[in-house]
Amino acid sequence: MQEATDKVRRARRGLAIFFGVLLLASAPFDVQIVLHGLHPNYFLPLVWVPCFASVVARFLLREGFGDVSFRFDRRAAWAMLVGVIYPVAVGVPAYGIAWTTGMAHFEPAAMHPLGFAIPGSTPGERLLAGSIIAVTLGPLAMAVLALGEELGWRGYMLTRLIDARVPQPVLVSGVVWALWHAPLIVAGEYNGSPVPMLSLLLYIVTSVGAGTLLATLRLETGSVWPAVTMHAAWNAIVVAFFGASTNGEDAALWTGEGGVLVAIFTTAITFVLLRWRRGPGDRARGDGPGTSEFGAVRL
Repeated sequence: MQEATDKVRRARRGLAIFFGVLLLASAPFDVQIVLHGLHPNYFLPLVWVPCFASVVARFLLREGFGDVSFRFDRRAAWAMLVGVIYPVAVGVPAYGIAWTTGMAHFEPAAMHPLGFAIPGSTPGERLLAGSIIAVTLGPLAMAVLALGEELGWRGYMLTRLIDARVPQPVLVSGVVWALWHAPLIVAGEYNGSPVPMLSLLLYIVTSVGAGTLLATLRLETGSVWPAVTMHAAWNAIVVAFFGASTNGEDAALWTGEGGVLVAIFTTAITFVLLRWRRGPGDRARGDGPGTSEFGAVRL
C-alpha cells in the first residue's frame, strides 16, 4: 500500500515538474513565432521542448530512461505499419470529400514543405510523386520532429498520468497535446483559419482522436516507436501532402488539423479501429486497448 502511494506521489511530482518546464521553455519560442512567423529557427527547438521537459523531470527525480522503452519487435513493427496507414485512412476520405464537393480545391504542390521540389510537370504526376514521398521518405524526414514530441507526450507524460491515477489519462493526454499548440493556433501562425477559436476546438477533437490511438499503440506495444512513426506519418501525409495540396477560401474550415472533415474522420476511424481490435470476448472481460504493464487504462 505504501509503495503504491509513493508511486502516485512520485508521478504527480514528475508531472508538476514536466508541466512547469514545458510552459516556461515553450513560451519564448511561441512568442518568437507569433512575432516572426513559423520559422525553423523557432519551430524546430519548440517541438523538442516536451522531450527537454521530460529529461529535466527524470533528472530531478533520478528516474532514468528505462520506461521510455525503445523496444523494437514484431508487435511494434505491426503497430508502426498501422501508424503509417492511419493518416492515409483519415486523409483520403476527408480531403476526397472536400475536393469533390468544392469545399476546398485540389492543387498538388510543386514544392514540398521541407523545401525540395516535387517531381512532375502535370498535377497528376505531382499527385503521384507527392503521394509516394508522403508514405515513404516523408515519415522518415518528419521523424526528427515527431521524436522530440513523443519522448515527452507518450514517452513520459502519458505514463505519469496513469501512475498518478489521473482520471481518463488518455483523454487528458490528448487535450494537453492539443492545448500546447493553442497559442500558435489562436494567433493564426499554425493551422491558420478564419475562425481561430473554432479551429482550436476542432484541433482538440482531432488531437484526442489521434492521441487515443497513439496512446494505445504506445501502451500495448510497450514501445515509443509506434507513436513516433504515426506522429511522423501524420505530419508527412495529412499536413505536408494533403494539406499542401489543398487551397480555397473555406479550405481551412473543412480540412487541415483544425478542419471539420479531418476531425470527423480522425474520431471515426480511431473508434472503428479500437472496436475492431476489441472482440466481444475482450469487451466482456474488460481487456483490450490500454491494457499494458501500466494496468488497465480506460480510454
